[in-house]
Amino acid sequence: MTSRPGIAEDGALTASLQSRLEMDQPADPQGGSGNPSVVDLVALFRHLESTLRFHRDTGFGRIFHPGRISFRENVPTDSLHVVIDENHIAAHVDSVSPLGVRPHRRMRYSLWRTAAHNLAGMAEYLIALVRGRQGDHRSELDCEWLSDPSQGVSRARDLLDPQGSAWSVQMEAQVSGVLDEARLRRALIAVLGRQSFDHDPLWVVCCPDEASLDSARAQLQSHPAEITAWPPLRAGLVRRRGGDVFMLNVNHAAADGVGTLELMRGIAAAYATGRDPQPPLELPAVGDLPVRPASPPVSVGMAHYRSAVERVRDLLARPAQLAPDGGSPGPAFGFHLVCLSADETRRVVDANRPGTSGDLLLASLHLAIGEWNARHGAPGRRVGVLVPVNLRPLEWPEKRVGNFSVTARMSTSRRHRRGPTPALKAVAAQTTRNQRSRTGTALLAALERSSLVPLWSKQSVVVLQPVTRNCLVDTALLANLGWLDQAPSFGHEAGETVDVWFSLPARSPLTLCIGAVTVSGRVHLVVRYPTQVFDSDAASRFTVCLLAEMARVTDSRLDGRYQRWNRGITQTDPT
Repeated sequence: MTSRPGIAEDGALTASLQSRLEMDQPADPQGGSGNPSVVDLVALFRHLESTLRFHRDTGFGRIFHPGRISFRENVPTDSLHVVIDENHIAAHVDSVSPLGVRPHRRMRYSLWRTAAHNLAGMAEYLIALVRGRQGDHRSELDCEWLSDPSQGVSRARDLLDPQGSAWSVQMEAQVSGVLDEARLRRALIAVLGRQSFDHDPLWVVCCPDEASLDSARAQLQSHPAEITAWPPLRAGLVRRRGGDVFMLNVNHAAADGVGTLELMRGIAAAYATGRDPQPPLELPAVGDLPVRPASPPVSVGMAHYRSAVERVRDLLARPAQLAPDGGSPGPAFGFHLVCLSADETRRVVDANRPGTSGDLLLASLHLAIGEWNARHGAPGRRVGVLVPVNLRPLEWPEKRVGNFSVTARMSTSRRHRRGPTPALKAVAAQTTRNQRSRTGTALLAALERSSLVPLWSKQSVVVLQPVTRNCLVDTALLANLGWLDQAPSFGHEAGETVDVWFSLPARSPLTLCIGAVTVSGRVHLVVRYPTQVFDSDAASRFTVCLLAEMARVTDSRLDGRYQRWNRGITQTDPT
């Protein structure tokens, strides 16, 4: 019988990860036999070092991390740097490595590269604080390897903080026919039945009208599925005359929008065919790896420094909050759904220029927030909208389900919102800049090269937390899944999938969340509004305002001045 990592055969706690790595063991110059997995971190790190892919700091290098173990990847740029302190594992990507890279030979520090490394690091850190880019904390890995895996359960629940958000990824598929409950349960087991269920994930309800359907949606999405339970989702089967609706509430730590779509497709395919998905879906964030997120303590001086930078930034460009209208106390969300016609969609989605629809939606949302606040007498301040960015490499398998996204902040001032064309230019320029400077992409690629991605997946329970303690700097979140070539199909007996709806949560209870997906030639929008800010009537009026701004921006996009400015810029959808 094999003992679990970190626990001895007799159940006694073993030495820390750092102590085990410091034990004398001869390096294998051939790199060992086979490739150790992340389950055995000691063997994996020793293997990486023996293959000369990583340099282990000794002598001069240890002055930067006294009393700890430091590994640096042997590449000149976007180099993975791992620091181990007892059981704490921290990793980030250095844009400039301090090592004088010597392929296939032992490495050593270079003085001029060390200077360039330090200057680049300071500049990147300052820019991240000034911009307040909330997603950039995912450009770092901070986790703790558990000698006793049971220690991580309560901690993970604490990090979810359902008072701040339901923390659920919402996805729905409506069919033209009827879905069979027993068959749907078998499909759920086929996709998620790798282990026994801790709860019944499927809820069945009859909804005779739209009001009861809205109520069922809000009820399902109001309670987060626990990341510590299996499966990390809740599902709803809604019976209605116009065709049944299958709803998913997926814990955002387990999956982002792309991952939730893959879950929906897997369940639909299993329902249609009666067969298990091949290959099976992977959910690394809820695996058995004994890891929990664990950020190192922040010193008093650093906390004051971060707060000071935030205060200066807010004094220079104070962030706007969405003007309330008819809200009620309590951290809850409502949902308002709208579907564009095929003609309207063709004007919004430019098939010849991928990514421009994302910029159009983003510019429209900025303008709508500015117009809404102006109507309610709120100051015309800086508007910040978070946009999830998909970090998955193109070669990754589609069946890997997780939260592999970061958030980029797109901001506009009153000057940018004076018209559709300036707004479009502002968000398009920021989209291009963020694609070029997104360090989280480099981190995920480096972790993939080193077989350490599962550690990063476990960090998803704190996704979207701000870099600093200011939780109210973003007015809205816009998540666009883009164009689906084919909607999830439940088979001929269930009928055509006529609608797909989607939205992501936000940390702040006052953030407006917009979800968009284009399916069957039509854009489907979900306005996920905080009930502390809007009631249902206000949400409907804001949606009308958003659609009006979309029409203005669509007309502006056809203007020759914007086309000349935008010519030659290649962009991708922010999902």
